[in-house]
Amino acid sequence: MIHPALRLLRCPVCAAPLADPAGAVRCAAGHSFDVERSGYLNLRTGRARRVSGDTAEMVQARVDFLGGGHYAPLTARLVQLAAARTGGGRAPAEAPPADHPAAGDPAAGAPELVLEIGAGTAHHLAAVVDAGPRRLGIAVDVSKYALRRAARVHPRIGAVAFDVADRWPLPDASVDVLLDVFAPRNLAEMRRLLCPGGMLLLVTPGEGHLAELREPLGLVGVQPGKRERLADELSGRFDRLSSETLTRTLQLGVDEVVDVALMGPTGHHTGAPELRRRLAAVWPPGRAAMDVTASFVIDRAQAPEA
Repeated sequence: MIHPALRLLRCPVCAAPLADPAGAVRCAAGHSFDVERSGYLNLRTGRARRVSGDTAEMVQARVDFLGGGHYAPLTARLVQLAAARTGGGRAPAEAPPADHPAAGDPAAGAPELVLEIGAGTAHHLAAVVDAGPRRLGIAVDVSKYALRRAARVHPRIGAVAFDVADRWPLPDASVDVLLDVFAPRNLAEMRRLLCPGGMLLLVTPGEGHLAELREPLGLVGVQPGKRERLADELSGRFDRLSSETLTRTLQLGVDEVVDVALMGPTGHHTGAPELRRRLAAVWPPGRAAMDVTASFVIDRAQAPEA
């Protein structure tokens, strides 16, 4: 049986509702999909792009680094901003799953659906869902290593793989809050899925993010004009509510510096041994930790009410 949140999903081939009889997940047209042993649903089709998801090493680095609380201020701020959105705006046809706590209980109200794109291990999503007893969460990623962890991170979160560049397998106006933290964007689909008044929380790296590590470790910096392009993409689709920059100075030891480098695009082509070698060339003997800037730009936008 698939997770209650995943019953809101639709067939990625024909957009029909999915059912989960014993041993399979399929639509009325017979398109069938696998629920992996670890609990996540794979809705990637043969036409999906070849996208390289995070490796096991990258996912473990993410677990270790985020588990150390280094990005806790970002997580806490996302929880605060998501709290400003109240549920109930989705299309009336979208009833809560039968085994959701809100089903059949008018006092409980309609469930709120929180979707995170490029969720990884669903660290941020778990905090946002946990803060609202009526919330269901869906974690989307392409890495099987990340999805295995996301499927177990919270009892009200289901995990699914699908191609973000294609049409997303969810009904129109079915999502209350949509999170995107350093992940690929598909603003057309984000707008289609958000219900009237639904909230988009979009996090991109600030100018100084990990600046101290870029040269010694070969990390990619922020591309010029990125903020301007994002503003253009949001314009006409969403009502922009706010933009804020959250900056902290982190005290990181060698292991933590390697982990934060592995979490990003660098991890796809540079492993931990090479990162340690590069770091050793600039790390003075006896140093316990170094100051590293963490900078996040949080854009908050809303789907128009009308």
